Amino acid sequence: MKRGLTVPSGILSLDQVLDGGLHTGVITHVYGEAASGKTTLGLQFVNSACRIGVRTVYVNSESSSPIERLEQITDKEFRQIEDMVRILIPKSFDEQGAIIDDLELYAREGTRLVVVDTLTRLYRAVLEDKATNYAAHRELNRQTGFLKGLARLGDMAVLVLNQVRGVLGDYSAFEPVAKNILDYWADYVVQMHIGQSRAQRVIERTRPEGDRRTAVLYLTRRGFSSTPEPAETGKWTEERAEQGNTPDV
Repeated sequence: MKRGLTVPSGILSLDQVLDGGLHTGVITHVYGEAASGKTTLGLQFVNSACRIGVRTVYVNSESSSPIERLEQITDKEFRQIEDMVRILIPKSFDEQGAIIDDLELYAREGTRLVVVDTLTRLYRAVLEDKATNYAAHRELNRQTGFLKGLARLGDMAVLVLNQVRGVLGDYSAFEPVAKNILDYWADYVVQMHIGQSRAQRVIERTRPEGDRRTAVLYLTRRGFSSTPEPAETGKWTEERAEQGNTPDV
């Protein structure tokens, strides 16, 4: 097995932001507001991994299934690619921890990509009081540290998608949930936000520090693109945003 693999997105501007794509041995942390396209970004890399013969484990804690969106992006029925993608669905924060602990058991031969969408949704659901919060904080740190170990020792690319919360005193700003934990473990940090149109998304790399890079992408039926959809098909993005079918397309 070749070490030091890079899984590209297939979009030049996005790959330039990430020094070529998702790298094995490191954690890439992507955060953004609702409907910024985090899930689509994750599935974009799943599609690219399939194309180069790399298997993926996809841990989905979101309330909606990623299968329909994955079928749109790959232009294939899930049954045609299910040998390449294993989707795991934790129902609680404790179950998420157990799944992460056993990821090596779930990974088929040739698995080099792990996507967690999203790492903090179930964590936020158990936050109640000071004692509970402390225990949940420790457990999230443990899970993230385990993912970092899996990336390094298993030579896997780990993509962690994350929610955001408002910044106290600045209603227009947001930061990733559990920022201190993710900042400690992540090698690459990328922020996503909605641009000047419903389809436009701005991708900004904030880590490695001192080398900020930005890409402007467009959300389409087939995933992200460096150019917007033609006017006759671009209605998909607008309708999707209005319907609110998923928490994050």
